[in-house]
Amino acid sequence: MTTAHPSDSPRSILQPQTDSRPPRVSLRPAVPGDAGLLRDWRGQPSVRQFQPLGEASLGQLGAELVRQRMSNLYHGQGDKFQWIVRCDEQPAGWLTLVITNWDHGLAEIGYALSTPFQKRGIMVQALHLLLADLFLNSPLERIEARCDTRNYASQRVLQKVGFRQEGCLRGYFILDDDRVDNYLYAILRSDHLPVGPVDSSDS
Repeated sequence: MTTAHPSDSPRSILQPQTDSRPPRVSLRPAVPGDAGLLRDWRGQPSVRQFQPLGEASLGQLGAELVRQRMSNLYHGQGDKFQWIVRCDEQPAGWLTLVITNWDHGLAEIGYALSTPFQKRGIMVQALHLLLADLFLNSPLERIEARCDTRNYASQRVLQKVGFRQEGCLRGYFILDDDRVDNYLYAILRSDHLPVGPVDSSDS
């Protein structure tokens, strides 16, 4: 897990690398200066296609990041944590971890990539990095993820990093005025294996 760095320029989200070498993926904790990136990404149609992202102002996003204390995560404290996904040192997307119950070591993870960085294998690598850190250094025992039943790319990503599909949540939320079904995925600490060669061809 990489440490915090000064906030990346919002302009860099439109400058993905185009050569054929594998992308170099890293994570850093999100900081208040990233609020503009998050606001821009949340407004992209490809990011909103399968997620009911509510409206959030720049001030609201920044205030949430001001309250974040990443050290709390490793001591079984806090309720929400966010990371910036970087591809070749450029900000490419973000990961969100919401703690549902510290007593039982439960959390839910969400993720999204900016449009230019999708379908390049980036999120598979990012999730491998984060899961390794969480299961090695935090008290978490079970991490859940949910995705729209029509979001095949996200389903493949979760399966590649070791999540297991546990069921279908019917009418789970409202998206574009329709109730949509979600698949429930989860991974346990005992499921997690050391990171090896990664099949990251989808997202």
